[in-house]
Amino acid sequence: GGAAPPAPVGTETRLQAAPQTIGPAVTTVELVVDLASVPAAEPTLLQVAVELPPQLTFAASNRLLPARTLATLDGDFVDARFVVMCGDAQNVPAAALGLGPLFKLRLQPTSPRVPGTWQVRLHHLRASTRDGQPVAVDPNPAVVDVVVQ
Repeated sequence: GGAAPPAPVGTETRLQAAPQTIGPAVTTVELVVDLASVPAAEPTLLQVAVELPPQLTFAASNRLLPARTLATLDGDFVDARFVVMCGDAQNVPAAALGLGPLFKLRLQPTSPRVPGTWQVRLHHLRASTRDGQPVAVDPNPAVVDVVVQ
């Protein structure tokens, strides 16, 4: 196999995720978070805060799963936010994070279940290069709709 093609160069690191629907007979959904753009100085490590509306919560188990092989993938609650760190915080030199799926968040409706369209916010994004230098990030949160039926 050959090397992965180089990532398109943007001006900022940006995350995105496709909208999800939790059907009437479904209890959980996996929200796949993608690295959508990177600047010329590609990040090797990033951190993002995940904020859920009161109508959604994280699954009791396996709430954070890798969507690809990552040397570092960790998530924990800091105040009311779930903060995720992913990339490579272990190897020298660390591999750059290419575009595409990074991790999955397992979500479920809170009880009692409230049908509607709710927004998950991915914000306070921070990214760094293999030598620890900050990388430009999109200052706007990535907002993802989750429909609960």
